[in-house]
Amino acid sequence: MLRNLFKSRVLKFLILIVTMFVLTRIPASAAIPNLDGDTHPNRLKLSECLIDLKKAADWDGEQASEAARRICELRQDHAKQKARFLASQDQLTKIYKDSSRFKEYLPTAITDSWQIVKSCIDFKEGFTSTHNIEDLTLPEKIRSQCYSLGADFIESHLSALRERYK
Repeated sequence: MLRNLFKSRVLKFLILIVTMFVLTRIPASAAIPNLDGDTHPNRLKLSECLIDLKKAADWDGEQASEAARRICELRQDHAKQKARFLASQDQLTKIYKDSSRFKEYLPTAITDSWQIVKSCIDFKEGFTSTHNIEDLTLPEKIRSQCYSLGADFIESHLSALRERYK
């Protein structure tokens, strides 16, 4: 009997409608792609950075400590710029989500802003060659710069919008 229910066109139609309803209720900012690759913006403790450094370079003593601190700083900046980018997307969403004129473009704008960051990362990584500690530092720098670029792009639009409606 259960098989007959699943074969039923009505049940399939209802499942399709419910699925479409659920998917359209997920905010665009919920679909966050992972652009972090091999970076670790959440490993911010000096001990974690030191462990990661030891995997990439055979350094000891003060040289290792200083390099680990630098890695942690870059990871913190990466995390900060990513948070700034996400916050700017949230601001954009808040402003346009109820706009009858622009809300249909909002999902595309959010997707496009992610694409800007991804393209920036792909471009910069395409022209780099790393070894040793650069394997840890350069990807963090690149992501920090690219998230900053994405945030700047959205924030410039929001700033222009505020100026327009003063």
